[in-house]
Amino acid sequence: MVRIDTEIQVFKEEILLMSQRVRKMFVIAIEVLHTGNKEKALSVVELDEYVNNANEEINDKAVEVLSLLAPVASDLRIVIAGIKIATDLERIGDYAKAIARFVIKNDDLDQQLLKNVDTIGEKFIQFFDETMKAYADHDVKLALDLPSRDDEIDAAFKSLINHIEDLYNQKKDISHLVPTIGMLRNIERAGDHTKNICENIIYEIKGQHYDFG
Repeated sequence: MVRIDTEIQVFKEEILLMSQRVRKMFVIAIEVLHTGNKEKALSVVELDEYVNNANEEINDKAVEVLSLLAPVASDLRIVIAGIKIATDLERIGDYAKAIARFVIKNDDLDQQLLKNVDTIGEKFIQFFDETMKAYADHDVKLALDLPSRDDEIDAAFKSLINHIEDLYNQKKDISHLVPTIGMLRNIERAGDHTKNICENIIYEIKGQHYDFG
């Protein structure tokens, strides 16, 4: 019993460490959108390799726990939820990498449009931080409350799209903005995966499947 408790703790700590790297990737990705620092953007791409490896290691650890230690139902949920959370973390890292690659490939980013990044990016980081806090603290109430934060990200992105539509209706050329809008959608998608993490936190703690849509 002591051994499985230890292994479960190590398993969760690996997921939290992975989440810290993913957070770092996203913070840097948002930063380089403003600075255009390609060297720093490249560091996000390099960090993604660590995140991918971490996901594989977490899956290996899950197999070890499941095959060798015969966990009880509550521990089994921790492992199953952890596998899914690690997968979502990897996807969030992929979105940060996509933003960084956009910066590497493009020299002249539309700064007027990027003013919206601070709002959308800040909302995402807050959502992500509190989600991982709910995971670390085993806080089901927080996990239940948090998905509304994703609605805020979606609303901020919709406001941005409405602004672009207004420019189009005014017969202004928006062709140069289209790639930037597509890139910014990566933040919205990262929010969706963070919402998935909330669902899996609830499953881990209560054994109930939630779908926040």
